[in-house]
Amino acid sequence: MTKQKFLNLSILSLLVLALLGGCSILGGKKAMAAKREAEKQEMIEIVESEEAKAIFEDNLRGLEEGALSNGAKIQNYEIDYDSLEFIPSGGLAVELKVNNSKDLKMSIILVKDSDSSLRGSSSMTSRALIDYIRGE
Repeated sequence: MTKQKFLNLSILSLLVLALLGGCSILGGKKAMAAKREAEKQEMIEIVESEEAKAIFEDNLRGLEEGALSNGAKIQNYEIDYDSLEFIPSGGLAVELKVNNSKDLKMSIILVKDSDSSLRGSSSMTSRALIDYIRGE
């Protein structure tokens, strides 16, 4: 084989490998995007379940007796869907916005027990929400 044919064959082989590599990268990105979308849907299903709703409301009533009723400071809450995140130690982190305020927040970690029931394992309340409930 002459040097020219060998050089042409080498260049052609490199181009084919580069093309195949580019296709696999694009396919990998699509697969990762599909996986993230499936995870997001799973998280949404969990936080919109009746079990999760009961956990959220119990936690809010733990902050203020009578929360979510007439005359209470905590009137409503909504799930911040952008905050949903599976955590490495297990569970789902959720942030709730209280009274339509970006400052009045409660974060809750939901976990599934061995019997597949959902429970809140921990929660954190923003300083602004605590001060609001105390009237400060």
